[in-house]
Amino acid sequence: MALRRDLLGELRRRVLATALEASRLGLVTMTSGNFSACDANSGLVAITPTGRPYSSMGAEDIVLVSLDGSVAEGRLPPSSETPLHLDVYAARADIRGIAHVHSVCANAVGVLGLAVPPIVGTLWKYVGGDLRTAAFKESGTAEYARHALQVMGDQRAVIMANHGLLAIGETVEQALAAAAYAEEGARIYLLARQLGQPTTHPRPNPSDMYAPDWWADE
Repeated sequence: MALRRDLLGELRRRVLATALEASRLGLVTMTSGNFSACDANSGLVAITPTGRPYSSMGAEDIVLVSLDGSVAEGRLPPSSETPLHLDVYAARADIRGIAHVHSVCANAVGVLGLAVPPIVGTLWKYVGGDLRTAAFKESGTAEYARHALQVMGDQRAVIMANHGLLAIGETVEQALAAAAYAEEGARIYLLARQLGQPTTHPRPNPSDMYAPDWWADE
């Protein structure tokens, strides 16, 4: 039991560290966005609380919730987007980390209803190709999660129109990397469109530098 508690404590610390890094990178504003990690053994999810500035959080503020949505441990209410996180984990057994951010450039692409083609190698490496935009759906519903995952397909990030960016990974750190490089790709795309028609980066071969790690399983 003590070992399990230590492992869950480490999971909470990693979620907090990821949230703080996202804030440092400018991917979130004030209390926007949410981050989580799922423990495969216990099935518990460590997720950021709702409405709390990241700079004031401690690891003890990260909430542990069960996959049915009940709070297992934590003095603060979990993120309002907890249903989205839990539905993603239920649908994707390969995913153990989620980053949901309201980053500026990805949102700008989303409100225009655009998709970002793979204009740079990092969009292949961390997203899996083009960064698509899912049509608007009201957040906090199972339909919302299903829709986002359907548009994302086998990739690792999707823009949710008029809302934000959803990124996933085998770890919460990998999910943050997908979110950060998706935002970078969106920023490059918007800048390039002001000057002309952006070109695309060729699809890498599975052994190339920019080939996603998960392609090895294909």
